[in-house]
Amino acid sequence: MARIVRKKPFIRKRPCQFCLSKEPVVYIDYKNEEVLSKLVNLQGKILSSRITGTCAKHQRAVALAIKRARFVGILPYIGLVKRESKKETVKTEKVEKAE
Repeated sequence: MARIVRKKPFIRKRPCQFCLSKEPVVYIDYKNEEVLSKLVNLQGKILSSRITGTCAKHQRAVALAIKRARFVGILPYIGLVKRESKKETVKTEKVEKAE
């Protein structure tokens, strides 16, 4: 019997978000928590370029920025930890004072 060989479906590669911006990004800042938190999954692992769509050049810069942010304490090593906002701490202080 002849084997049936199926072709892989064509999956379009996602464009690099850093190359496509109006001003191409030269340096990915480790202090920019919003951008870096999108490139890390819930367990704290750095997402691959296949998933995020970043090019090889920017993927290396992203990995370096995430590692620097972890070392300084901006990003956690384990995963995304919910931080208490100022509003929540004010509410808890008011409740404690009322008692």
